[in-house]
Parts: sequence; C-alpha cells; structure tokens
Amino acid sequence: SQTIKETYAFYNNNMNHERCHDGDENNPVKLVSKVGYTLYHPNDLPFDPNTWKQLAHPKNKHQKKKGTVQQKNVHMDDDSSSLGCRHFDLVDTSPDRFKGMCRIMGDFRNAVRGSTSVRTPLEAPKCLVKPQSCKGLDVGSIPSLEELMDPLLKAEIPILGMDQMTIENIVKSAIQERDKKKTNDLDDEECQYCGENTALKRLDYFIDQGYAAVANRSQADVSNNDSSRLSIHFSLGTLSPRTVYWKAHEAGEDCKWLKSHLEMRDFFLYTAFCAGKRLFRPQGLPLGKHPREVKWRNPSDDETYWRRWATGQTHLPLVDAAMKELMLTGYCSNRVRQNSTSVLTKDMQIDWRIGAEWFQFLLQDHCVGANYGNWLYFSGVGPDPKNRHFRTVSQSIRYDPKGSYVKKWLPALNEVPNMEAIFRPWDFHISGFESPIVDPKTQFTWQDLQRLEEKGKLIQEDEIQE
Repeated sequence: SQTIKETYAFYNNNMNHERCHDGDENNPVKLVSKVGYTLYHPNDLPFDPNTWKQLAHPKNKHQKKKGTVQQKNVHMDDDSSSLGCRHFDLVDTSPDRFKGMCRIMGDFRNAVRGSTSVRTPLEAPKCLVKPQSCKGLDVGSIPSLEELMDPLLKAEIPILGMDQMTIENIVKSAIQERDKKKTNDLDDEECQYCGENTALKRLDYFIDQGYAAVANRSQADVSNNDSSRLSIHFSLGTLSPRTVYWKAHEAGEDCKWLKSHLEMRDFFLYTAFCAGKRLFRPQGLPLGKHPREVKWRNPSDDETYWRRWATGQTHLPLVDAAMKELMLTGYCSNRVRQNSTSVLTKDMQIDWRIGAEWFQFLLQDHCVGANYGNWLYFSGVGPDPKNRHFRTVSQSIRYDPKGSYVKKWLPALNEVPNMEAIFRPWDFHISGFESPIVDPKTQFTWQDLQRLEEKGKLIQEDEIQE
C-alpha cells in the first residue's frame, strides 16, 4: 500500500474537486485526517533518530547533531502536518516520518513519556453535515454479516488451506456469536456491539464496578471479567485509547496496568507505521546487525501439519483449547495467543505470516499493527530481545492450574478424573491426545521436566482441588 505522501500526490493530481462540494464551486470539500486510534498522537512524537535515542536513554551521553532540538513536552495545536494544502490536511504516518524510532518496547516507552503526554480525546462533532451535492458518488448500503460471509461459502479456492466444512463452521459460529450478543445486557462483558455507547458502558462497568482493580489478566481464561474486552472496540474505532487512558488515570493506582497495556499497543502500531511493507517480510524486523536466520517451513509442504495447529488438533491441550475458542468465538486471551504462536513458529517452524493471517481471518478484535506486531515479537523475528519460547504444558499448569480452561473447550478432557492427565493426556492414553504434533518434552520447563523424571508426576493429587 501507498504511503500517505503517495496517496496525497495521487489525490492532488487526479481528484476532480468539483465532483463533491457543498454547493459552492469555489469551496470544495476538504479532506482532513484526525487521529484518535493511537494513544499518543503521531505529531507529538520525536521527529529524528537522535531525539529518540536521547529520550530513550536520558542518562547516557549523546552527541547532538547540528540542528537537533530537544522535543518539548507540548502538543501541536492541531492534527495538521506538512502534507497540507487547500484541499488536504493530513497527518503523516509514513515510514519516513518514524525513521529512527526505538526498536525495543522499553526504550519506546521512555521516549514517548519523555517527549509528550496523552492528549484528551477528540470532542464529538456538534453535527454531521451532508454535502448538498455529491455528483456521481454512490454511497451504497451497509452489508449484513451474512452478505459479508457469503463469498467465503462460495470460494472455489481453499481459504488458507482449509477445507470447506471448516470454513462453513467458522461462518456459522460467527453468526451465532452475533445473534447471542444482540440479546445480552449492555453491562455484560460479552456484549461487544452497538458502537460507542456500548463501548463506554463496558468501560465504565469494568472500572467502576472494581473489576479492573482485581483482574487476573495473565490467566488462560479471562472470561470472568479478567479482561477489559475493549480490544474489539479499539479495532473497530468505536472507542479511543485516550478515553480509556484518562478513565484509568482517574481511577488510580489499581488501574495503572490499563495505561501500560495501551502503551504496549501503541508500540506495535508505531512499529507498523515505521516498518511499512517490511512488516510482512518472512525475516521480520529482527534486532541487531546479525539476526539469526530462520528457514521457515511452507505450510503447503505439509498441509495436514498446518491444519492440525490451525484447527486445534495438536494434542497439546492449551494450544488446542485456544484454537477452538478462537474459531468458535473470534477471541482468546493474550496468554494463549502467545503460546499458540510459540508452538507454530518455535516448535513447528512454520512461516509466522500464515499464523498471523489465520488470526486475522478469525479475530473479532483484529488490528494489523497489534496482530502482526505480536506475531513478529513472539516468533523470534521481531523486536523481542529475549526471544521467548513458551513451554505450553508448564504454562498450562501455571495459568490454568485447575484445568478449567482446557476442559471448557475440549470436552474430551471433562471426564478425566486425574488432574495429571489433563496436562499431559498422551501419557494416560486419553482418546484424541495420543500423539502430540511436537515432542512433548519441548513443552516443559527444565524444572518441570526434572520433577516429572524424578517423581513421575508434575503435581500432587491434593495439590489442586476442583
């Protein structure tokens, strides 16, 4: 896709300004961009690499380049940028604008906190004015979910290698989710629709009722108000992160984590702006001058292998539960997204981009920057200096200690009386879990593997009670 400068040039050279106006031939409609999708406004961030470095590491000595001026902690008066003229007033989010941006999340946070503060949300428009004449412009109609899904059911070429029945089941689940949410009370965490009013009610409910202060957000299952569930509204643009930030700020220390998470989201969004097309390279955006080379497996080389992961048939309970939840609801927690990503990329060595695209196909809260940024981060070809490898069995014991999450989405484990068997069902000959897709030993931390070898079990029978 074109940079904003290219888009500006295209419109400036090709748009017939007299086709859409407010009735005055000398007063054509002006195209203006306002940014409320990010926490920090693009115009408030540093404009050169040296300033980014200075702000990221303020205690270090930096040699100032001639002409470099320290960014002041003030906001620009409006959303305008250098990309402006009579007919256009656009905010620049092109890769060139963010050249030299911090590549590590902690550095990014230091820099933006040192350079600016979060703006207040944009004011609601006083009124919406429709131009008196828009010649040749067909405004069309908003399609229904069924109309949007219909091409998927008629596709002649397999979608991401999936059989038609899988796609039909996903479409059916999406429509069922829509119908279920229509009937829910607006304060219910599962209700994600109806636009900004619902988004604001959910935000108020989550914070004012005290859920944000006690949310156990790192768990595998966050369905019991352990997550704000505001990501869908962010992705649709029905809620600004700045609104959430200032609401959390007023709530005090217990809601500080919400502000931190919004900064994490901004890091991935601005990484996407900075990367442009490079965001989608197989080699990703690795750190360092000599990044490790990864020879990704093509999913088409062994489609069965790929499909087992995508449809929740790896026989690794935590991963399978995550993928089942994702296909049935369009959502799963950040914890299990990370574990599923790790298995596909670190263990199976399948190209991270097909996993990101599958998530894009399924997620209700899909955002290009957040989704692809997280996939880069946790697949080892992004800005993660730690290069994490998640051990899914050990993760399950820690973040789903009663096995309630995996049993919720994998009915075959519901009748398993032995808690040990829920975490490693292949050792107990549980039907459907006989042969994990990867060596099970790779899914334990060193400490858990040692415990299993020494004691023959991971947990004591009386250690966890239902």
